[in-house]
Amino acid sequence: MIGSGINPADMAYMLVQAERASKDQLYSIQKKQYEAQLAAYKAIESKLNSFSSSMKEISDGAFSKKGVEISDESMANITAGSDAATGDYAFYVKQMASAHQLSWEFDSLDGPLPAGEISLSVGGETMTLNMADYADLNELRDAINNSDLNPGVQASLVQSGDKVHLVLTGAETGEGNAISIAHNGTDITGTMNEMAKAQDAIVLMGETNPIEIRSASNTLDNVISGLTIELKQAHQTDASGNFIGGPLRVSVGQDKEAITESVQSFIDEYNALIDEIGKYTFGKTTGTGDDDTSSDGVGLLSGDPALRSLSQRLRSELYAESADGLRLSDIGIEIGRDGKLKLNSSDFENALETHGNKVQNLFSEPGGLFERIDGALTSFTENDGYLKNRQTSMEQSIRRVEDRMEQHDMRMEQVYNRYLAQFVRVEQLTLQMQQSSGLF
Repeated sequence: MIGSGINPADMAYMLVQAERASKDQLYSIQKKQYEAQLAAYKAIESKLNSFSSSMKEISDGAFSKKGVEISDESMANITAGSDAATGDYAFYVKQMASAHQLSWEFDSLDGPLPAGEISLSVGGETMTLNMADYADLNELRDAINNSDLNPGVQASLVQSGDKVHLVLTGAETGEGNAISIAHNGTDITGTMNEMAKAQDAIVLMGETNPIEIRSASNTLDNVISGLTIELKQAHQTDASGNFIGGPLRVSVGQDKEAITESVQSFIDEYNALIDEIGKYTFGKTTGTGDDDTSSDGVGLLSGDPALRSLSQRLRSELYAESADGLRLSDIGIEIGRDGKLKLNSSDFENALETHGNKVQNLFSEPGGLFERIDGALTSFTENDGYLKNRQTSMEQSIRRVEDRMEQHDMRMEQVYNRYLAQFVRVEQLTLQMQQSSGLF
């Protein structure tokens, strides 16, 4: 059989492709457009959330952060909480806290161990060991260290010449954590070699009639409200016990560096938001001065007046003055012609010194900058706000296009089957005619 030489399936496919091409292109463009707009709204929402977070960080306590300046960092490390009182302090570190340390001399690792029982006590807690249970000092050491009843003693063995020393060290510093040792009920602590005393840290606060502060630990936490002092070394003294050199001077005040960083973060997030809105609505990044039509997503939301209005509203709020009469320009924050902010750190820190709480009030007082900006953002950022509604609308549009694409596929499948049946019939008729002509 020769037939017509036509492949029915190929012919049906080519005709369907030609017929469906225009709508395939239309639906593909529509879907990509809606998807791109959805991504743009999500990107703006993300920038809005980051911007809101930067304002919240400042409102939640950036201005209450305290910084510490210390005259000699080799003496101590001092940090201040938000409740620390602003002021200057002078300290002398009379002595550091230390843990008790005793050594007990033996002739060898094998002992001999003393007969009977020994008891180790720290802070009113006691553990008792029967010497008959241990073959040598290694076993005695391990029994002390591994016992659940250990009151706070770490045992170790030190070889010195032909002698072995069982060294007992308190787990905690301070006078209240001294180790006492009893042998068969008799206190033998005084007969042992005391390698280090159990002593408290002693700090003298003030230069004239100082206050004595004692601590079992070298970390003084909230001994002075809001301050944590980690002692590193004691002051040197002369033969008469007088301190050599001046005191450790500590100044507690507003942490200007931390505040400046928080305000810079707010400025960065604001500028990023303005750039994002400009990119999608004005067709360029705000302040560049030229269209960037090559960038993905540029101008996607150019027909959205609400976002343009938001950008203008934010800019107008930045120019308003506080109840104290301050503007951003008075504290080192300039507003450029493009609506973006720039911080002069030195001017800002000078403003903190000059204007005090008025700087914080400009941002976070009732009716202040942040409250006004929040008012402008609320209708955009709420769960049922503008951005969520626009995203929902884009998602619905995408689903409608996908439904149309699916219906179009079904129609084109029907058209393909019709064309296929027609070409198969043509092929059958052609074969029949060829067969009939062969009879003559």
